[in-house]
Amino acid sequence: MAPTLSRRGWGAAALCWLLLALVQGPGLTVADTKHNLTANPWGFLRQALSPWTDVFPLGQLQNQAYGYLFPHGLFFALLDPLPDWLVQRLWWALLLFLAFAGVVKLLEATGVGSRGSRITAAVLFALSPRILTTLGAISSEAWTIALVPWVMLPVVRSLQLPGRPTTRRLAVAALGSAVAVLCLGAVNAVATLAAVVPAVLWWLAQGVFATGQDAPARRRTAWRFAAWWIPGGILACFWWVGPLLILGRYSPPFTDYIESAGITGYWFGLGEVLRGTTSWTAFLSSERQAGYALATEALFVAATLAVALAGLAGLAGARLGAKRSSLPFAGTWLLILGVGIAVFGLAGAPFSPVADSVQSFLDGAGAPLRNLHKFDALVHLPLVVGVAHLLGGLSVPSPLTREGLREGWAHPEKNPAVVTVLVTTMVAGAATAPAWTGRLVPEDGFRSVPSYWQEAADWLNDEDNGAADTRTMILPEAQTARQTWGNTRDEPSQALLDVPWVVRDAVPLVPPEAIRGLDGVTREFSPTNAQGRNPALADALLQQGVGMVLVRTDLTRTADTPGARGVLTTLTDSAAAEGFTEVASFGDDDVRIFRVDGSDGANSSTGPRVVDEDDLEVTAGGPEVLPRLAAADAAAGRTPRDRILTQDVPSDGGATDGTDPVTVTDTPALREHNYGSVTGATSDILAAEDSRWTRNPVRDYPTGVAEEDLVQVRETGGRITASSSASDPTSLGGADPASGVNAAVDGVGETAWRPGTGSPINQWLNLELDEPRSQMSLNARASGGPLRVQATTYLGDDKVASTTMLVPGYREEESRLLLPQGQADRVQLRILGAWGNAGFSQVQLNEIDSGEDVTPRRDIVVPASGNGLENPGRWVLGQEVNEFELRRIITVAEDTEVTVGSDRCAAGSGTLSLVDGKTVNCGQTLTLTAGEHEIRSRDRWISLTTPEYTAAAGTEDAADGEASGGDDTDDATSDDRVILTSTSVNEGRTATVEGTELESVTVNGWQQGWRVPADSEAASLSDEELVEALKEEFTATDAYQHWLLAGLVGALVLLLAFAASLVGLRRSDRSGGSGAGRSARPDAPAAATGADTVYVGTAVSTVSAVPAVGRVLGGVSVLALSAGIAGVPGAIAVLVTVGILIGTPALRRALAKKADQSTQTAPTPWPLRALWRITEPAPLAMLFGVAGSVLMVRDPWGSGNYSDYAGNSWTPELLFIGCLTAVVFAVLTRGHGGGRSR
Repeated sequence: MAPTLSRRGWGAAALCWLLLALVQGPGLTVADTKHNLTANPWGFLRQALSPWTDVFPLGQLQNQAYGYLFPHGLFFALLDPLPDWLVQRLWWALLLFLAFAGVVKLLEATGVGSRGSRITAAVLFALSPRILTTLGAISSEAWTIALVPWVMLPVVRSLQLPGRPTTRRLAVAALGSAVAVLCLGAVNAVATLAAVVPAVLWWLAQGVFATGQDAPARRRTAWRFAAWWIPGGILACFWWVGPLLILGRYSPPFTDYIESAGITGYWFGLGEVLRGTTSWTAFLSSERQAGYALATEALFVAATLAVALAGLAGLAGARLGAKRSSLPFAGTWLLILGVGIAVFGLAGAPFSPVADSVQSFLDGAGAPLRNLHKFDALVHLPLVVGVAHLLGGLSVPSPLTREGLREGWAHPEKNPAVVTVLVTTMVAGAATAPAWTGRLVPEDGFRSVPSYWQEAADWLNDEDNGAADTRTMILPEAQTARQTWGNTRDEPSQALLDVPWVVRDAVPLVPPEAIRGLDGVTREFSPTNAQGRNPALADALLQQGVGMVLVRTDLTRTADTPGARGVLTTLTDSAAAEGFTEVASFGDDDVRIFRVDGSDGANSSTGPRVVDEDDLEVTAGGPEVLPRLAAADAAAGRTPRDRILTQDVPSDGGATDGTDPVTVTDTPALREHNYGSVTGATSDILAAEDSRWTRNPVRDYPTGVAEEDLVQVRETGGRITASSSASDPTSLGGADPASGVNAAVDGVGETAWRPGTGSPINQWLNLELDEPRSQMSLNARASGGPLRVQATTYLGDDKVASTTMLVPGYREEESRLLLPQGQADRVQLRILGAWGNAGFSQVQLNEIDSGEDVTPRRDIVVPASGNGLENPGRWVLGQEVNEFELRRIITVAEDTEVTVGSDRCAAGSGTLSLVDGKTVNCGQTLTLTAGEHEIRSRDRWISLTTPEYTAAAGTEDAADGEASGGDDTDDATSDDRVILTSTSVNEGRTATVEGTELESVTVNGWQQGWRVPADSEAASLSDEELVEALKEEFTATDAYQHWLLAGLVGALVLLLAFAASLVGLRRSDRSGGSGAGRSARPDAPAAATGADTVYVGTAVSTVSAVPAVGRVLGGVSVLALSAGIAGVPGAIAVLVTVGILIGTPALRRALAKKADQSTQTAPTPWPLRALWRITEPAPLAMLFGVAGSVLMVRDPWGSGNYSDYAGNSWTPELLFIGCLTAVVFAVLTRGHGGGRSR
């Protein structure tokens, strides 16, 4: 067989792919995978040689950074002298060319298609929706897809060798496949493994479970091949497996927060799966221009579905322009496609009956596999093979000759093959249009990072400026670094800074407690929360190791950021401003740097420091509360102090055994968090039974406190539910905690339940009572203008009565509205018409006979059990996010005298709060009797302090003389001490002082502390000597680095073994090797015999029928898979399709028999002829497929209401099941399979 392309042809192809890459946003660097790859590749690779870094936010494990060592990172590092954008395009060009060339070679090896059809199929694979979607934004995932054919190719060739191939030839093939696996890299381990699955399936089907006359020989060949392939694969993967295990062992569970299986599998309808648009990010963001267009525009939906249907037709044996013929290895290609369909279909809601179980697995133990779109090659590769076969029979005159141009192309109506080629070109052009229209680049590429970022980084890196001994906080927070000058996604300073830094981005790769601590700090700068009202903010930052603040003003709104104005106001013109000093500015004030001075001025220390363990105040709360407690301490005249949270108290108690006064806060609270957002991401406080709106495995960042011990809503008298609310974390524009269902019954006119995103019409509020009531009235008031409301009463699930009423607006007088008579235990208020701001600011139900208020209550209760919470020294309650008015229920074990304080009291402004409905003033002392008490205040925080706590605190401060973090003397003490660092806790870290291993202690909820027992040898050291003698290590660093080194050696062994085997094979061939050896050349047909032979290099195959057992197994598999994908309807769709395919020929035979018996003969009517034709397997598959495609094109994602999206409709799903069933039927009944495993 002549090769598809000559050397000159390959050169031309490479040039075309290079040109295609170069025309994508020339001169623009884009946010592809990692900013460091272009900004500082060598530095990035150096960092990857160690698992732990103190430089990155709060100290952290690097997430699979080792995977960039080869080939991705090395490619960028070696080409670092070139312009950044050019290196990116060269990488893309290499990726596209390899994807193209791999498919061409694979089609040659399997004898599929003609020269033109192979090139067409290869282009469709290289520019498949999967690659178009990921190439510009995360090319590391596109890279693994591109190499799938290269991993498969040696497997395919080896299992076609006749007789007994030489060991050397099998070794070359097996090691060649292993080298391709090595080249996959390990940026994402699952993507790497997914790229190997098609090759493994081919090895199983064509080798281990081979059928046919030569099956025993091929099985032996398969196992001999595996004897080299498996060790080679181990050597190829060894370098990253160990680091991956270390990452899995010590990394925080960030996969619980970054996504959920409910989101990643939402677009797994068969229509999307077949066309290759399963990457969920493309449906949610327009940043990936190509992917978003493919996901949402009807033209691309039609074109990509047309390509998929063409591939299915080819798999079914259809061949344009030629007599129908078998696709070589159709059974194996169908097996690969079936596995791919199973991977996606079984996890896809809403059709699959097992989707919930599969998604639960993917959100639990199977979390690494959650992004199943990485298995796209299982579907798309068989489809492009089918395209190559479908078009392989076309024969058209060359348009490059005068005769061909005149005979065919000048009058295409006279040559159907030319028309077919033109249509094919149009469809392929439409399906790949995002590439040749220049949309591979994501939005907001940039020419270069502005110089002021480099200048700011240089200033911070200068040791004379003191940033090396502290941590720099970058503000304001942002989901991603999307600047006015371009989108880097990663922080632009990430590649520039050598000193520790921290930023609150989408999901920092640190423990969840540390993220909560970051949130607590950033809220202090937020315009919607504190914004500078905390005079102790600088001290709170210093306690958490932050000594510098970098403020950037170049973020765009699309970065999901509150903006820099609130930050700058806090730092320069607020009660907190005295603790900060501006020390540098760069650009046109685009980046400004402030030093954190704190109450001690510029001499404040943020490095490791020593505290007495008994000075750690035991606090019931979450890490987010620390700035509030610093403010409360400052208001009471106390110095800043460190804390140990009750959930972090060591099991042996130590000095922090709960006997000292305990501060109780109203954190952590049961809230729901939208992990995809940074601003407006937190709901109001919830009840345990409240519905969830996010799909992640956990509601909020955990703290180690059990859910039942969280501050949460206690429902009494019934429940209140709503169709949605503006406090839901998924609300457009962010959550408004003052607009949840709590607000409808909180007695505060300024707050209200408001519906979530979209029209308020038909949104509803349900009031479910704990027992039926016979006659009720409704007192309600709208949050804006009047509301027209339908009030419906229910008894259980039965509707009792309904009436329409007008609820007065916020400024109107409240009126009493009678509800319909009859026993009812639920009242639904549905909005039918609204004027202005729709919602209920107040809702109250009264039983008319008794006059009793029967409105369900939603009280926010602070737990009062365990860890000394029954008799705390003080309560500090507050609004972590703005609720407008704080409402809390606290429990007092015995009569307790307390003094009232608040943030406004500290600021000198008169303020009033309510305790059990009674007004109290700043500094007022009152006695709380044993039992529950309701606290209300519109201050940001309010404190209730006992005299014992005040006295104890005063004694401590007098003894300390300064903040608990410092000590004027270096004398050793007789108490246990804690060395406190500014990095996050990780169980993989260890510390020693002069050979003494120290016990890990968590301080301030997330900070790494090390306990120095009073009876240890290190106890004789002073505080300063302890800090100097402290040696911290990451336990697994040696194992990590040794594993990388061993992996490097293994990779070199693999490469040398492959090279040596290849050289030896070529020498053997030149010296006249065996016939079996010679037949393995890529351009040589397989010399095999018998009816089960496929002659590689031709499109001709002689095949035997699929045995009965194979047909039964295939049919059962299709039925089971369809039932798994779509339940009973899916199984019915299979049975109906099979019934048509079997029943119609039976009918045709019956009619023919009847006609034979008749004395008169008549031609078959055309309707019957059409019926016979359309009910053949391939035409029927296309009929079902086209019908499903029309529905998908009519209602693609984003074309209207999400409920109209055709991908979630049963009709297209069942039509595509019918289409696939017909394809399988065609293969099973016509013996397709290329004489191999069918």
